[in-house]
Amino acid sequence: MQNVAGENLLVPLGARMMDLNGLITLNDTAACVWELLAQERTLVELASAVAERFDVTPELARDDVQTFMDEIAKMGLLES
Repeated sequence: MQNVAGENLLVPLGARMMDLNGLITLNDTAACVWELLAQERTLVELASAVAERFDVTPELARDDVQTFMDEIAKMGLLES
């Protein structure tokens, strides 16, 4: 992830660059989750951190985190 002119961008590298064909812009919540993924965390841990940082309910945070995780998994951006 790179911050360019105030925008959080995922920049695909190597083979991913050809598969994704472009940059991915992340909102503040997605950027927060992406940074948290630098360490192995559960969905509950990610949602708790998002809820605390953005002052939202744990349920809303969990739904948002799950949606983001599903999307980046579809793109092949998650390691198992």
